[in-house]
Amino acid sequence: MELRIYSDAVVTSDGQFSAEIVVRDGLIVAVDGGAGPSRGAFDWSGDVVVPGLVDIHTDNLEKHYQPRPGALWDAYGAALAHDGQCAAAGITTVLDSLSLHGRKEGLDRKTALGPMIGGMDQAQADGALRAEHLLHLRCEVTNPELLSLLEPHADNPRLKLLSVMDHTPGQRQTSDIGALQARMVAAGRNEAEIDEMIARRHAGRDPGVAHDNRRSVVAFAREYGVPLCAHDDATLEQVEEAHADGCVIAEFPVTLAAAKAARGYGMAICMGGPNFVRGSSHSGNLSARECAQNDVLDILASDYVPLSMLRSAFMLIDDFGWAPEKAMATVAAGPARSLGLTDRGEIASGQRADLVRVSRRSGGWPVPVEVWRQGLRVA
Repeated sequence: MELRIYSDAVVTSDGQFSAEIVVRDGLIVAVDGGAGPSRGAFDWSGDVVVPGLVDIHTDNLEKHYQPRPGALWDAYGAALAHDGQCAAAGITTVLDSLSLHGRKEGLDRKTALGPMIGGMDQAQADGALRAEHLLHLRCEVTNPELLSLLEPHADNPRLKLLSVMDHTPGQRQTSDIGALQARMVAAGRNEAEIDEMIARRHAGRDPGVAHDNRRSVVAFAREYGVPLCAHDDATLEQVEEAHADGCVIAEFPVTLAAAKAARGYGMAICMGGPNFVRGSSHSGNLSARECAQNDVLDILASDYVPLSMLRSAFMLIDDFGWAPEKAMATVAAGPARSLGLTDRGEIASGQRADLVRVSRRSGGWPVPVEVWRQGLRVA
């Protein structure tokens, strides 16, 4: 089946211009510059056409599996709800980032891991999903049970990314314990609860376990050929360790010095879309906008707000003066290439026909009005 789509604002790796996109059997076969649509083509003039977004880090599935504290939802239904929200935001490839440690808002991530992965596996096998869902496992190195949680998923074909992290208070993202305590107070925790949580996390941290687990995750990534990213690096020493371990992505570095050092080692710098849109990190660390200002921003992930990716990309164009092709690369080609995915992320011949028709609305908001994956409309 052949499909033709014309717009006076198609964003390719060469820039934004008038063009007609020719799609055949789910692939882009030509991008022809021109002054108007050919006969029978969809005319999307007035709207911007961008590649389908590629999200390498989102916690959004957890929100749908546990929509309220203590209230678990059906795993298959959670997969469908999460998927619909991603597709509506223009995300056509999403890596569900699931933590192998701890609790969040009462959710026991250890017991939730299997059902969430299983529900998504089944929904994808059924052809029930709009976006393609891949898997990003977040390896908390302080967890003594880490390897027993990771190894069962070694052969899951959706596994495309691993990250190493340490969320012990006083480390990396939470190096400022005072700021952590203030956030917990704002969340309604009292002083006794905060002290108990911090003491519990410190009591469970064994430096030997953390070291051995990190070495095991690095070996696992090499054995199975899964890309590895460092998470929340703050110091040059931590960046050097990440480089030695073969990390290809520096995910959410917490200082500008760490981001610059990681870029110097060839790592792609990934920041959160909500951080960029809000103008600051919710944890008081490095601002994604500061990365953009210093030209050390390669990837924007949704983190916890799917719509933040497209909004951030257009803010880079409108407010930071980035060329459209450079801005859109942070949410499409950049994340795709960091994972070794060469078949998506650009509007170009030979690429998957993952396309988003974007209408600009009040306040500059980019609204996805049509989303297509492999030549089929999904939203």
